[in-house]
Order: sequence, then C-alpha cells, then structure tokens
Amino acid sequence: MSFEIAVQAFADRFLSDRSFELIVAPALADLHYDGVRPGQRTMNRLAVIRAVAGGLCIDLGRELGSFCQLALLPTSYYLAILFLCADVFPTASSFLKAVSAAVLLSLALVAVCFWPSRPAARTTD
Repeated sequence: MSFEIAVQAFADRFLSDRSFELIVAPALADLHYDGVRPGQRTMNRLAVIRAVAGGLCIDLGRELGSFCQLALLPTSYYLAILFLCADVFPTASSFLKAVSAAVLLSLALVAVCFWPSRPAARTTD
C-alpha cells in the first residue's frame, strides 16, 4: 500500500469531506509536484501527515462540545448512583476508583456512538 493510498483511506474513515477537500487533498497534490531532492520526499510526507493531523484536530474541535454534552448524561446518571451508595465503599480511594471507572465507562459509551461509520464499498465496473 502506497503512502497516498494509506492517507486517503485514513481520511475517508476519520475526516470529514470538508477537511479532506480543503486541507488534505491540496497537501497530497503538492506531494506529486514538489521537486525530488535528497530528503525532500520525507519532508513532503511529513507535511501531508501534518495536514492530516490538522484536519483531525479541526474535526475533533468542531464536535467536542456535542461529545461532552452527550458524555455528561450517562456520567451524571452513574455518579448519582455512586453517591447514593457511597457508604458501601470502605475507603475514599476505592470510591474514587469507582467514580473514575464510571466516568471512563460513560466516555466509552459516547465514543462508540461518535465512532465514524464505515464508508460504503465502492463498486468496480
């Protein structure tokens, strides 16, 4: 698998179409037109990886508020139950471990909901 195909596959899976078209696609186009000097190929690939990381940060920042709001619902539910049953825990550290497990569980549930769907398989004619 070539570098360009790997970047496109990652972008199809994890980046929005807007981020791909405005950030990653120009970086991939520049990869083909830049000169070939010693070390230039590596620098061009690092620039593409940096563009992909930038697009991923932009997409994550755009959806962070919705993610936090959705994570707050199960977190508050689990923490309310834990606070009602706080006398069951013998020490404060065991209670904090249960609280951290509840928070991680709620974040995992919301992460599953936010996980991007697989792109549709392309037909070959």
